[in-house]
Amino acid sequence: MKYKVLDILVYLFDYLVYEKKTRPSIEEMQEELNEAGFAEKDIDRALVWLIDLNDLQADVMIKAPSSKAIRVFTEKEKEKLPTATRGFIYQLTKMGVIDTRLREIIIQKLLALDEDIISVNEVKWVTLMAVYNRPGQEANAVWLERSLVGGSGFAADH
Repeated sequence: MKYKVLDILVYLFDYLVYEKKTRPSIEEMQEELNEAGFAEKDIDRALVWLIDLNDLQADVMIKAPSSKAIRVFTEKEKEKLPTATRGFIYQLTKMGVIDTRLREIIIQKLLALDEDIISVNEVKWVTLMAVYNRPGQEANAVWLERSLVGGSGFAADH
């Protein structure tokens, strides 16, 4: 069975947060995913996605757009990110859950998923993965995690 990248990432996130006490190496993550029954090709795709997310967040050369800038989505982005999804990303930025720099990283990583259309739930997962290990983001990570379990109350959830 071919798994989507996000399926593997969600499994891996659960493993990292709830089972592993220390940060595992790439080899340990690969071994865990192999033992869980994921195919090598799918594991490689997910780990490349995750490594790229970490690299983007660590890249100090990426400048944040002004907080007053208006994000205009390209036609290609609109095809993959429907109105509810784009609205949810806007809400996350407006509420301060993510800044404009992280918003751009999240959009880039959403577009890299092997999904035709990205749902609000998928935005929540990618955002949770992006904010989880950032200092000072603990409350946002908890809020996102709770919204995944029980819904956030946003109209965009539907």
